[in-house]
Amino acid sequence: MQEKVKLLANNAAAVPRLGIKAYEWWSEALHGVSNVGPGTKFGGEFPGATSFPQVITTAASFNASLWEEIGKVVSDEARAMYNGGMGGLTYWSPNVNIFRDPRWGRGQETPGEDPVVAAKYAASYVRGLQGTDAGGRLKVAACCKHYTAYDLDNWAGVDRFHFNAKVSQQDIKDTFDIPFRSCVMEGKVASVMCSYNQVNGIPTCADPKLLRGTVRGSWRLDGYIVSDCDSVGVFYDNQHYTSTPEEAVADAIKAGLDLDCGPFLSVHTENAVQRGLLNEADINLSLYNTITVQMRLGMFDGEPSAQPYGNLGPKDVCTPAHQELALEAARQGVV
Repeated sequence: MQEKVKLLANNAAAVPRLGIKAYEWWSEALHGVSNVGPGTKFGGEFPGATSFPQVITTAASFNASLWEEIGKVVSDEARAMYNGGMGGLTYWSPNVNIFRDPRWGRGQETPGEDPVVAAKYAASYVRGLQGTDAGGRLKVAACCKHYTAYDLDNWAGVDRFHFNAKVSQQDIKDTFDIPFRSCVMEGKVASVMCSYNQVNGIPTCADPKLLRGTVRGSWRLDGYIVSDCDSVGVFYDNQHYTSTPEEAVADAIKAGLDLDCGPFLSVHTENAVQRGLLNEADINLSLYNTITVQMRLGMFDGEPSAQPYGNLGPKDVCTPAHQELALEAARQGVV
């Protein structure tokens, strides 16, 4: 059990006796490989990566083939950095939240306010990132975030840690679900991230109707569900949704959460099992979902150089062709 709970955090610990290496799950690639997440670093032979225009710009091109091509380039550079020991293969991108209010400070990360455009962008970019291997092998593992109804950071005394989005079922189905459904069902994304906020009084990361019912049930996600960073701690410490941290852990994992960005699950899950709030089988299911994705990425198949994409390296990052594509994306996005 002690080994298992350490695999529930983004900075998952090694389990040497099983050949499981330590791994940092958190990397970002909203508009190019980024060093914002701790899973990817720039330096040495990889001083940077191609930076494409912000998503709000490329989405304005209404060009799905462009979005997919950008995804392919980003995944080439991600694989090159992985081969060079500078990056992971799990990228928590794209952000496909609906951008309804221009005062939201993260709106530029998204495809905009239109659910149909966001849906097409989500599926196209994810296909480019992950590849289309018929056998289920992944080039990189993308993640559509932040599910759901998340579009506020701080307004009128309410911040994103205390926000309760009061949304009708019609608006959920006709607006907020559209890009995420497309991401899972059309793009075949390997991960979905739940958000900080509550929806109609229930934290998204503790809502079984959203996670097990919709994402994994109706849409049939083949992958893992991850929290936004410290979301489980947020709904315990900030929203006071549960009385104890063990109850928060149990609610999240039973709802369908598999991985925690942050230490909360790795610290409190063992106690939750001991108190009878969780079964070890619940933990096993979460680990099945995460480790299966690692297997599809080839992370248990030996040296990267001997695998598909093993030939990618520094020469494939920031190439003239990639920079030209970034410029063309900017041209097409000017409206």
